[in-house]
Amino acid sequence: MNNSFSSEETRCEFIFRQLGPCWHLYTPENHPVILVTKEDYCAAMTLLAICALSFPSVRILTFQWMSNHLHITIAGPENDIDEMFAMLRKYLDNYLVSKGRSGTLNEWDFKLREIESLRDIRNVIAYNNRNGFLVHRDSTPFNYPWGANRFFFNPDAKRRFKDCRSTIPKTFIRDSYHTHKLDGFAGRPFMDGSIPPPTFCDIASAEGLFRNARHYFSTLSRNMENMKEIAKEIGESVYYTDDDLYSIVLEICREHYNAGRPNLLPAQAKIDVARKLHYEYNANAKQISRMLKLDLSLIEGLFVSG
Repeated sequence: MNNSFSSEETRCEFIFRQLGPCWHLYTPENHPVILVTKEDYCAAMTLLAICALSFPSVRILTFQWMSNHLHITIAGPENDIDEMFAMLRKYLDNYLVSKGRSGTLNEWDFKLREIESLRDIRNVIAYNNRNGFLVHRDSTPFNYPWGANRFFFNPDAKRRFKDCRSTIPKTFIRDSYHTHKLDGFAGRPFMDGSIPPPTFCDIASAEGLFRNARHYFSTLSRNMENMKEIAKEIGESVYYTDDDLYSIVLEICREHYNAGRPNLLPAQAKIDVARKLHYEYNANAKQISRMLKLDLSLIEGLFVSG
């Protein structure tokens, strides 16, 4: 078993080194809303595909569009990524102007954080692939539609892509981005209203950075502290589901108070845990009230005064 673990880690490390410079590309989460309708998301998905295919030196490993920001795990030269994003912004602006939303992207820009280790890139992939799930209650990291996440370790999704016979028409591209310069991308696979991620994402390499599907699932679902660290590094608020937060609360109760559940904590300990959840995990007052069974007004007063 140890030999198998070691050989798998060696294989993963080799894939990581072969990718060259890797980055976490992200746009600010406090930007005004960019994508509103399903049509908007489909246009953004297809445009990202066109931009990625325009820069063969750049490899997208995974990504997720949110209503007001974008996350990409990406490999390639920094200058080429800069040019790819400039292209993305230019034609997305064309689309938004045609929808009467001129000026939406005036302050929209991106940052790159270099990924320095195999552990880091695994966490970034997991962070990106669970981003939509944190906000949309009807989504999971395996079915959120506006990213590459749903194709990870999912044979059924890959088979559906492989069986796709529809292609994107030239009229869709022209009507969306108001240019003839992108006509050459007509004829690419077209599924669920956009060019699907396997057309332009190196999902095989991204999967290869994990030992197996079980390892990917574990990283995605259990490494809450690592998710917090990434969010802190890029200056993004941390969002946890109630289930995530409750797991964290139980761990705090066991490790720091030798208590099996939060209702066994003394009053002052509950206040201390409330502060920890707020300041270290960015939990909101309603979440903390639910987790610790404390009056909402008490929680709100605590943070106003603290």
